[in-house]
Amino acid sequence: MDVDPYLKESGFVTIPLGDCELVSNEKTDDSEKKEDDQKVSTIRRLIPQLLAVTAKNTLALNFGLSIGFPTILIPDLKSPDSSIKLTTEQLSWLGSLFFIIIPFGCLLSGPMIHKFGRRRVMIILCIPFCFAWWIFHAAESPTVLFLAVTMHGLVNGLLEAPILTYVAEVCEARWRGTLASTSVLSSLLGVSLQFLLGTLLPWRQAALLNIAFPILSFVSLLFVPESPHWLAAMGREKDAEKALQWLRGWTTPKNVKEELDELMMTLHGPKKQASPFTWAPYLNRAFLRPFGLVVASFFIGHFTGMSTLQTYAIVIFDAMESPVDSHVATTVEGFIQLSGALLCVLILPHTGRRKLAILCTTGTGICLAGLVFSTNGWLSMLLLLLAVFLLNTCSKVFPWVLIGEVFGPDVRAVASGIASCIGYAMGFLVNKTFFQSVDLLTLRGVFGLYAALSIGGAILYYFTLPETEGRSLEEVQQHFKGESNLVKNTKKGQVNVAFERENP
Repeated sequence: MDVDPYLKESGFVTIPLGDCELVSNEKTDDSEKKEDDQKVSTIRRLIPQLLAVTAKNTLALNFGLSIGFPTILIPDLKSPDSSIKLTTEQLSWLGSLFFIIIPFGCLLSGPMIHKFGRRRVMIILCIPFCFAWWIFHAAESPTVLFLAVTMHGLVNGLLEAPILTYVAEVCEARWRGTLASTSVLSSLLGVSLQFLLGTLLPWRQAALLNIAFPILSFVSLLFVPESPHWLAAMGREKDAEKALQWLRGWTTPKNVKEELDELMMTLHGPKKQASPFTWAPYLNRAFLRPFGLVVASFFIGHFTGMSTLQTYAIVIFDAMESPVDSHVATTVEGFIQLSGALLCVLILPHTGRRKLAILCTTGTGICLAGLVFSTNGWLSMLLLLLAVFLLNTCSKVFPWVLIGEVFGPDVRAVASGIASCIGYAMGFLVNKTFFQSVDLLTLRGVFGLYAALSIGGAILYYFTLPETEGRSLEEVQQHFKGESNLVKNTKKGQVNVAFERENP
């Protein structure tokens, strides 16, 4: 039977019916197989997103190494045998200068990634990261040490916006929260790793070894794509399509067409994306509401002990007459911090943001209130460690997850940098005033203040925090524009509808 070549090529077949032939629109077996091959399994969709986030997280690991380095550096510098002599005042600045410098980098971070892209900025900043570690290794004077700390603070500040926005823009809604929360987990892992290096190596050798980590970041980032959101915003639709193909399981253009069309409509629809250097996008409720929420989450975290219970752990354990050595207790606290962040990563997809934030903040308040009335010893130590665990399960991670998903595409880059800047400024403020607060209120009085703020924070979350788990970035924006209500609309079935809509 002769078949018209055009029909055969189109996938149509002819079926003989006596003396006539009927054209059928059924696909051939080869066409059906080709269509089936285009389907991408859940695991295959997850793997490239996990790889992209892991590449980004190597920079978060570097951030943790930077935070932990003064801890192993300062004790050696205090030694009479140190080749570099610093006064007590200089040592205090060495331990805090990083947190003063980093906000300046945060302010520059947003405009940089808007112009040059998330991935490109992260790759470029690996170079000064290596240089800063080399300066630490070769330092022979306090001035050079301060230069290295300043470089670390500036580079880490510049990395804030690309790290936070990249994960939000490459991940699907159902995995975005979990993968975003791994940033804090990676930084805490970096702190622990630096402490371990400090016990095994002198600080100069540790600094030299640390150069390997930004090199690892540089190489890793070469193999992952740029943010499809940024590519689409720059009008590079074809590049955005290729990035989505890679991120959605190395799939075909057909399988990412719907997501790409929605992305292009969001960025280039009736309201075209505005420049980050104009004030208009930053004066409407779509920016002010989420920005206020992020700032509030930083305030709740820092002013309920997130910073001080870590920075002044040894002092606090001594004041509470810890039944174990204060240095040992501080080491235990470090592992508890890491455990809390890990638990957050594991349970966030199941609990959602709202429930986890409300429960953990309430629990923190109860533990801190218990510290006000408990006697020194094991009970106080256990309550403090439990409060640290709950803080790291929510408050340590939560603001950074929010930053990555609550801002619209026209303000996301700059807003991330500004919010990070405010967060670090709050951390510096609460650390700098801790001893004055203890002198004024006593240590238990400070715990009482933290407890009250924790309970107040839980109430604030109950009335204002939307449930963004499983919601696309566009759905989150609709909430802050007042077009929907994700505070009330949080039933599990409704969240699953969002999953199914985005990932049929």
